[in-house]
Amino acid sequence: MKVAGQDIVITGGASGIGLACARALCEQKARVWALDRDPRALDAARSVCKSPPCAPQFELCDVGDSSQVEDCVERIEKVSQGIDILVNNAAVLRDQTLVSKLGGKLKKHSIEDWQETLQTNLTGTFLMARCVAAVMAREKRPGLIINVSSISRSGNPGQSAYAASKSAIDALTVTWSQELALYGIRVAGFAPGFVETPMTDRIAQLFLEKIREQTPLKRFGSLEECVHAVRFIIENDYLNGKTLELDGGMRF
Repeated sequence: MKVAGQDIVITGGASGIGLACARALCEQKARVWALDRDPRALDAARSVCKSPPCAPQFELCDVGDSSQVEDCVERIEKVSQGIDILVNNAAVLRDQTLVSKLGGKLKKHSIEDWQETLQTNLTGTFLMARCVAAVMAREKRPGLIINVSSISRSGNPGQSAYAASKSAIDALTVTWSQELALYGIRVAGFAPGFVETPMTDRIAQLFLEKIREQTPLKRFGSLEECVHAVRFIIENDYLNGKTLELDGGMRF
């Protein structure tokens, strides 16, 4: 599948990997809709993407809300020629251990943070894929769903909710690739390691330096390298049901 001319929806598209992909794919002459639930992030993204060839359409949408997802996809379908590619990238990170003892007081993992992480990362991926796959199947045109996973999918201390959500997304990638092939829809995953984004900016520097040292290449990935991985998945029509790792050789 060529990038040029495709109608592409990217969730979590106002910053980090999502925004980098949105801008780069626009430059390759795709029509891109970048979705995000953060109005301020959307305004900031619009300010740096004011004109072609790197000006996606920005839409406010909380992927964890089924009604917002349905409404947003319907709006996009009405003004586009259909939807060819979905990049399920939206995610939140709420790091904390299952239990912790600080100052002599035992603290348990927040159920609110657990639920928000699963609602956005996992349920949001499901809701978007369900809605967009229906559009693709109805239009009877080849399609692609890319689920953004993570190196943390195999488990990582302090990331119970995040790791659980990403591991589950990997299982959905395999499941959907088998279910949707009937309609000419490929499903593949992309699992980045540590990349310098607003999300990693919230992680303690001491921990980041430790991870950098443990990575065989002694550095983090770049947004450009993530974009290249997404383009590879788009352009290789035989890649299906697999998750492409981009982690510099790092393993937890």
